[in-house]
Amino acid sequence: AGRAWGVDPACAVPVNGADEGIFLLLRLRAQGGMVLPVPAFPMYRIYAEQLGVTVAAVPLDGAFDVDVDAVLATPGSLVALTSPNNPTGRALASEALARILGQGRTVLVDETYGPFCGQDLAPLLRTWPNLVLLRTLSKAYGVPGLRCGFVLAAPGLAERLDGLRSPFNVNAAAAVLGVRLLEGDPGFRERVARAKEAARGLRGRLEEAGFRTVPSDAHFFMADLGAGAVERLRAQGILIKDLAGVFPGMVRISVASETEARIFENAYLGGAR
Repeated sequence: AGRAWGVDPACAVPVNGADEGIFLLLRLRAQGGMVLPVPAFPMYRIYAEQLGVTVAAVPLDGAFDVDVDAVLATPGSLVALTSPNNPTGRALASEALARILGQGRTVLVDETYGPFCGQDLAPLLRTWPNLVLLRTLSKAYGVPGLRCGFVLAAPGLAERLDGLRSPFNVNAAAAVLGVRLLEGDPGFRERVARAKEAARGLRGRLEEAGFRTVPSDAHFFMADLGAGAVERLRAQGILIKDLAGVFPGMVRISVASETEARIFENAYLGGAR
């Protein structure tokens, strides 16, 4: 992992999927509470509840971006960010991250979907010792069942996190296959680029058809497809995420290929015109 991402191997801690990385950092650095822009991956709250960590939720702003001023004003020893965010697909601006890091608090940036926008924050580890990055092979590499993730942090912090993880937390098969994927997956960049381009194309066609969508930096995006969209598509074997409980009227559409985009278009967009 260190070689693949251009960091000192002492900065990389292997974990049992990104979930364990969240758990370890909460144990180590969240005694003063966690600042969490929402919506966020549910495991942040679940692990916080298990560990007795107070969560200060900070809603996104009107453009579906992190409200930096609100984050800076909210007490907590750990700030947990996700870039790109799920479900918005919005990446965190470098200026916003620098402002948050400048406070000196421990800042976790979950880069689960980072490869879909070419994001690589690893070089910042040399400048910001309070930065922690979370990476996984589950999404862009497409092997969630492998349970292979990594925490990247300054060597001293990485050593402390490594001391908290369970023995044999990453099994031998995951370790071997994970190394092979990171060292040589010739189709990786092309697959990621195709998925991103297919999502961008579908979003554009939905906009042209009169549907509201939200610009995204990932291979998924939010859209307002009107009432009954989730049920209508489910009846045709197409699953989208209903975001009614978070952003009323919105759904999240994930696209892995142009074929999927066209199937969606034929099933929904064709009949909507």
